[in-house]
Amino acid sequence: MNEEHFQLLGDSTPIQLHESGISLVAPGLFGQGAVHPRREDPGGRSALGEQDALARALDESACEDRFTLVLEAPTPETGSGTGGRSGSTGQSGGPVADDEVLLQVPLAQDEGAFLLYLDEAGTASFHFAAPAEAEEPLPSSRSWGVATRPTFRVPLRQGRDLEAQGGRGLFSRIASKVIKVIVVKVAPDAVGGLAARGVRSWEERFRAHRGLHGGSWHELLAPTPGDPGDLRRLDGERALLLVHGTTSTTAGAFARLADQEPLLERLRLRYGGRILGFNHHTMGRSVAENVQEFLDAFQDAPGRYTFDVLCHSRGGLLARALAARSAGGTLGGLSLRAPEGVELSIDRIAFVATPNAGTVMARPEGIPGLVERLTNVVNRLPDSAPVIAAGALLALAAATVEATLPRLPGLSDQVPGSDLQQELGASPLNGDRWFALTAAYRPSGNLVDVVRAGAMDRIFGGTPNDLVVPTEGVSATPFFTLPPARVVEFPPERQVHHSAFFQQPEMERVVEWMEGD
Repeated sequence: MNEEHFQLLGDSTPIQLHESGISLVAPGLFGQGAVHPRREDPGGRSALGEQDALARALDESACEDRFTLVLEAPTPETGSGTGGRSGSTGQSGGPVADDEVLLQVPLAQDEGAFLLYLDEAGTASFHFAAPAEAEEPLPSSRSWGVATRPTFRVPLRQGRDLEAQGGRGLFSRIASKVIKVIVVKVAPDAVGGLAARGVRSWEERFRAHRGLHGGSWHELLAPTPGDPGDLRRLDGERALLLVHGTTSTTAGAFARLADQEPLLERLRLRYGGRILGFNHHTMGRSVAENVQEFLDAFQDAPGRYTFDVLCHSRGGLLARALAARSAGGTLGGLSLRAPEGVELSIDRIAFVATPNAGTVMARPEGIPGLVERLTNVVNRLPDSAPVIAAGALLALAAATVEATLPRLPGLSDQVPGSDLQQELGASPLNGDRWFALTAAYRPSGNLVDVVRAGAMDRIFGGTPNDLVVPTEGVSATPFFTLPPARVVEFPPERQVHHSAFFQQPEMERVVEWMEGD
């Protein structure tokens, strides 16, 4: 299709965009707009505010970036919109307010869609279709192959950029509203559906390097993992294991350790170079499956192995599971078994931003808010990009398009009170060798509006958190509480968020803990 331009006249008359087949109602907007067709070339379109990282994320997610609407019109002062599924009520929500836009998008029978709205301040929100209603006649000139026209209601925000400078991870600064129509293949009424399988497919394609890997610090933190070498060299010795969190890798989660060369040297000397990373799938596979995969890595290397663990986020749950089931047993309905001749134990664990008490953001109904918040984190805090994969976030957004919200085992394990939490229960006998780093993050600049307006802030209910994990839940759970001497808590004024721990000087405490008797 060709680029299509239109006028916004500030009334409730539907605007029919014949090239795209989109219908638009924007009663409070005065200005002009344009619809841009799908991106044909690799990379982002700078004129539309797209960074190359956004283009890569869309390509990775297997979603189709079908239409991009650019609206050059200010939001009326009455604007108070919020994003997320709860804000998308469709025509049944009543008349379209001055600070809203209503869109109908033509789709084929096997397609679903979601909207990604970016305001003038660079704040992103996701919007999902309203419940299906009686269909209105489709425009005859553009109806071929169209089976549905879902309705999206987008509350508009006052886009005031509070940051004079600073990088953006996904979108550059532009002075217009951008609404992207992102299309995904779906399997109606199928539990798990095509979209949820798309999340697993993303992991298979973009987290293909699984298992143990080793080498120097440079090799450990390289994008392509190195061979772990002969594991039998660790027999009878103490080694350090690095375990990453959701959507990440060893290289991504621990990248900022490279800024602390003295710390890395102390760890190298402490462990005699016996340092390994463990790359694994964190959404489509459960923690129990991760445990068995770790044990299987020693299939051809009988011996006695002792690991200290430095872990980030969900990786801490895997560390606890390894500590509890390294000799085998049942976990998450799986019968775990260590290879014959392998004795494996976990000694010290340093939990960094681990949801030991769970996080509500992992609930299926919380996934839209999880995606929205983390997308803004990656956009506003570009140093989060190596830790949080934007392609995985868009794959998760696609999964929420279907009627049945996805239940991904790797996320379900992180829900407060999950079966995994209950099974792991209290700390084992060596729980006195557990340590924690946690943070209460206070957003600033444009990110303040993201947190205040987002649905996830209402779910956290004012509980201090690092944007992803409740602050207290890293070191205190219904089953155990770590003493203050073994906890480092970053106060709000330190501005330490979920992905910003490993560059902090307090990481020296981890070395001290690991070097202790």
